[in-house]
Amino acid sequence: MAASGVRRSILLLVSSMSAGGRSVRLGPRIVRILRGGGWEVAVRLTTPGDDPAAIAGEVASGSFVAALGGDGYLGAVARGCHESDAIFVPMPGGRGNDLCRALGIGTDPLVRARSLAPLGFSSDEAGADSSEWLASRVRPLDGMWVRSRDGVRLALGIVSIGLDARANILANESSLTSGPLAYGYGAFAALASHEPTEIVATVDGVERNMSGWIASVSNSGRFGGGITLVDSSDMSDGVLEVCHVGPLSLSRALPVLARVVAGRAKAHPAIEVESARVVSFAAPAGMIAMADGDRIASIPFTVDVAPGVVSVLV
Repeated sequence: MAASGVRRSILLLVSSMSAGGRSVRLGPRIVRILRGGGWEVAVRLTTPGDDPAAIAGEVASGSFVAALGGDGYLGAVARGCHESDAIFVPMPGGRGNDLCRALGIGTDPLVRARSLAPLGFSSDEAGADSSEWLASRVRPLDGMWVRSRDGVRLALGIVSIGLDARANILANESSLTSGPLAYGYGAFAALASHEPTEIVATVDGVERNMSGWIASVSNSGRFGGGITLVDSSDMSDGVLEVCHVGPLSLSRALPVLARVVAGRAKAHPAIEVESARVVSFAAPAGMIAMADGDRIASIPFTVDVAPGVVSVLV
């Protein structure tokens, strides 16, 4: 396919905070790779005072918006792309990169940039072929609307409360730069202070006792820098998965949690998974929920499936 004719444009949003500045360091190399493939690249480095969702929400419909940062940053940009009807282009730039893992993109932002580079030109001689090639890599991506007293947020991975949320918080507070190592540390550090908590939820209109160690709602099935909690999760099937580990004794819970951290959750019968579309958490009031590596809400809140919430370029 000849590389000539019209150059496609892309806005690259770069997080200044993700993974200790990793995105900022790699940003110039990524821009060179994309421009070398024909893309016209506009770059916006965002700081904590910026709202990446608002920035992505102001672009023209059909525009390409790339996000280089952690999972929470990518989720915010996806929310903006939903508002503007732009095409979301995730790039791994955080510690965990669970969204990019789940999409099959991988964890190396330079490899990701090289895979995108050939899409930069729309060829005059083979315009139809170029468009078809691009279209084959754009697909609808589900998400989760998280509704609480703090507003409405979009999450793409897993909404966690209980031990899994506490582990995420401790991982964020650690100085470890590896997502899997940080979450592994957080998980076992959380055991030192965690006690199974009484959790009241409603799943598709049916009240449920979700007390115990793990209570989560999954879209991607991935969290913690590569941990597959729910391997049946599909980000384009229009449904969510509720994952629950009940109030086992510590001696019985440890093998289960070890399997979760090792990414072998499906191999243990104590881990219950069911499909759902709407999940509401009513108690205990104030318990923090984490999603995509960041705090997203506190109980009470509701998680609704958001089918095809954004178009993603893989």
